[in-house]
Amino acid sequence: MKDSFIFAGAPYSNSAPLVDKLTEVDSRVTVINDHPACLVRDLKAGTCDVALIPVAHYFAHPELEMIKGLGVAADGPVQSVLLKCNRKMGKIRTIARDPASATSNALAELLMTRYFKQKVEMVDFQAVEKPDAAVVIGDRALCSEPAPAGDIDLAEAWQKWTKLPFVFAVWAVRRDFEYYDEVSEIARKSYAAGFLAMERIAERYAAKLGGSQAFWLDYLDNSIHYKLDERDMEGMQRFKKLLGY
Repeated sequence: MKDSFIFAGAPYSNSAPLVDKLTEVDSRVTVINDHPACLVRDLKAGTCDVALIPVAHYFAHPELEMIKGLGVAADGPVQSVLLKCNRKMGKIRTIARDPASATSNALAELLMTRYFKQKVEMVDFQAVEKPDAAVVIGDRALCSEPAPAGDIDLAEAWQKWTKLPFVFAVWAVRRDFEYYDEVSEIARKSYAAGFLAMERIAERYAAKLGGSQAFWLDYLDNSIHYKLDERDMEGMQRFKKLLGY
């Protein structure tokens, strides 16, 4: 039996029901937060044992294995993964990437080129002073005012296009990690406890970021789901194939 486990996540509200109770359900757990783009690096370097990584990173690293049945997903509007448009559809040529999420950037480019049939250039967010549109994720997106030409909810657009949910992130471990069963059980217990604490989590974010408890509860309990089923896995595989993996 291992005497300690390190779980790594990102400091966003959407992962709180998965992460909040980790240390309560098992005293061996330590939780660290890092930029989503850094979590695979942490995992491969051994800085953590388990990480909640963006699915685009999971696809790119076959040496990693996901914990089955858990993740961050949406089957329709998610509210927190947006393409914020400064120009109307048809006039969007440049899209600024959000540095926090390779998955959302890839999804935005895929939807614009394949679903909306637009020719766009993805650019780093600091490369242009005012891009035609920008990918914005997380609590910053959730709490933002609409962009001048409106917002496109990327999960909603994906669902309309494919009729499938979109999975944004999954718990992952290294394939050679010998305690897969133990950390899987810890992750499941943590989510079960987090689900029961959803109202308190919503109240905390309302106090921290504004909005009502009802707003945050609707987001955490309706816009997002955390238990992945066959349709979620089908959506993941569709995204993986479209990205060319």
